[in-house]
Order: sequence, then structure tokens, then C-alpha cells
Amino acid sequence: MRDIQIFIKKEFLLLIILLIFLINPYLKGFYMCFILAFYLITLKLNFFLTKLDKKGILLLLFSVSYSIIYSFNSTDNSFNPKEGIAFIFVYAISPITFYIIGKYFSTNYPSYKVYYFLFLFLTLGYSLIPSISIIYHIFEFGFKGDRDLSLIWSQKIVSATLLGGYFTLNMAALGTLFVNQTTHFENKIKYFSFLVFLFSGICVLRVASRTQLAIAGISIFLTLIYLMFKQSFKRNFYILLTIIIVFLIFSKTISNSIFFNIMNERNNSTEQLMNANGRTDLWLASVENIAKNPFGWEDYPSVWVNFETEYSHNLWLDVARLTGIIPLVFLCFFTISCISLVMNTLKLSQSNIFFNISIITSFAGFIAVFFVEPIIEGFYNLFLIFCLFIGIISSYEKYSKS
Repeated sequence: MRDIQIFIKKEFLLLIILLIFLINPYLKGFYMCFILAFYLITLKLNFFLTKLDKKGILLLLFSVSYSIIYSFNSTDNSFNPKEGIAFIFVYAISPITFYIIGKYFSTNYPSYKVYYFLFLFLTLGYSLIPSISIIYHIFEFGFKGDRDLSLIWSQKIVSATLLGGYFTLNMAALGTLFVNQTTHFENKIKYFSFLVFLFSGICVLRVASRTQLAIAGISIFLTLIYLMFKQSFKRNFYILLTIIIVFLIFSKTISNSIFFNIMNERNNSTEQLMNANGRTDLWLASVENIAKNPFGWEDYPSVWVNFETEYSHNLWLDVARLTGIIPLVFLCFFTISCISLVMNTLKLSQSNIFFNISIITSFAGFIAVFFVEPIIEGFYNLFLIFCLFIGIISSYEKYSKS
């Protein structure tokens, strides 16, 4: 614990700024991006210049090209003189700022305990206000009513899709529960993460987020695949049997309870099922439009009208829709480099199974949401958390090699 105490003591101010960003009070947390960028340029400029690697350059090229092209292409009325310019600058400077801050933390505090603390800090900070808000609605109205709810400090209704996204890391952490080879500290993290998952699961069921339930399933699946070659057949069999039994009990009894009212209504809704299944049509239409309109497009194919959405519901395709192929190319190369980074990290830390599972499940959670939602427009804070996460493991990889 001493490593964590030293880390908090030395970086207390930076952690407070990050916490304000994560909590996002009155949806104005993005202003913290300017403070973080100012902090980095004024106090850590030498670190920034020395740690700007290929991934950082790709991320910087993506964010700057995206913000410039978007400022010319956007006809969004929300981009007014009051906040529009601020958002454009945020798009340009924030990703690289969060990436370098992640590298700064990992470089100066190379401790597994600090890494776990940071993962929990990001997870809890990002989901804190949505959790409180949804639990409050449950106490007031139970598991009835609309999926879209308001946050505790505003009467403005937030879509269930956005609310569900706050629990991405919470749901992804489920896989770590199945890791047997852990230290005493990792055991504490594991069971605390499980408690967080239970509370998050209640919130996810209240807003009926199938994406988040799928992330929990993906987390378990990837964990079992990874552990299959790391432990005995007997233990693998017991884990698989336990999951099957829990799933059968879950599907036969709990799924018919009051906790699943909204989820059952959504699953029985033809409109909802059509909207979910239609994402592949949106993706295909978007891919076709990239060839036809390589610099972005505003006229949506008929499939958009059919599903009442103007989004492609995919990080990479929505970037292409708004700003064209140039930012898309940079983002694709950055994504590929992130996948390579994760694979290399797993090879370097083969002995620390719990850490590897934490990396795999968190990364998979991010990518799962990135594939099905318009991230830059709807989940930008989650994208910045991803950049910080990549910065942490990027520095960890270099530290491990040396």
C-alpha cells in the first residue's frame, strides 16, 4: 500500500483534476482537458517531448486532423460560439494529453499496485454519478418506466445508451473473478471489483443495456480462453460447470423477476430488435459511402431513415462520416498499434495472470463499445480514458523490456 500512498501524495492535484473530469459535473467536465493540457505543457514539457512515441504521434495526427476538418464540415447547431470553439480545441489536444499523462503515471510509478489503483480510480470515478442517479431512480420508481433517465444534478434526460456506457469498465472486470493465482492485494482488488460489478449490473439492468451485458459475457469468455492453458483441466472444468449452473439458474428464475421488466420489454419489442439488428446495415452503408464520399458526408442513405439515426454506430465509421478518410487512416493505424501493444504486454508479463486478465478484459470492453456506438460524438470521455489506459500500458511495456 505504500506505493499507492506515495503516488496519491505526490500526484494529489493531478488526480483531483482527473476526478473532476471523470465525474463530469453538470456535463462541464471537458473543461478539465484544458487544465490538464496546460499542466502537461508547462510543468511536464520535457517529459512530453521525450515520451512522444509513434502511437502518440498517430494519436496527435488523428485528433488534430479530426478537429480541423470537423470545424469546417460541422453544421451542428450545438457548436455555437460559446462552446463550439472550446470543443474543437478539446478534440485537438485531449487525446494526446491523456495518453502522455498515462505514460507519466506508469513511468514514474512502475508498480502493479499503482496500476490497479489507477484502473479502479478510472472505473469508479467514471461510473460514480450515473450509479448514484440510477440507484436513486430505482428507489423512487423501481424497475419501471422509461430507460432514459436524468442525472442527479440535472433534469435533462440522458439516453439509456449513454448511461450504459459509463459501466463499461465495471462490467469488463467480471473476468478477473476467475483468476486463481493472485497475491493478497490482487485478491482484495478482485473481490472489490466483483462488488462493483454487482451494483453496476443492477444499474445496467435498469437501463436495459444489452451491450453492457454482452461485455460481461465477453470478459468471461476471454478470461476462460486465456486461463485454459494456464491452469489444470480440473479447474477449467469446475469453472465452466459453475458458469453453466449459474447461467441456467439466472435464465430460469431471476430473468422472470421484477429486475428484468424493462429488459424483457425491450427484448419483446420488434422495434428495439430491429434497431439492434440493423447496425450491420448501417456499417455496410457507411463503408460504401467512404468510397463515394472520401471526405465525409451529410446526406444519409435510406437505411439511416429506416432506423431513425444519423450515426454509423461505430467509432471508425462515424469518424469517416464526419471528417473523411484522412483522420480515419490515422485512427486505424493507432488502433492497430494498440492491439499490437496489448499482445506484446501479455507476452512480457506472462507470470502475472491477474494483471494480464485485467488488461485483456478492459481492452475488450473498450473495443466492444467502440464497435457499436458513435464514440467521438457520444462517448468522448470514454475515448479519453482509453487513451490514458493505452498510455499506462505503453510505458509498462517499455519498462518491462528494459
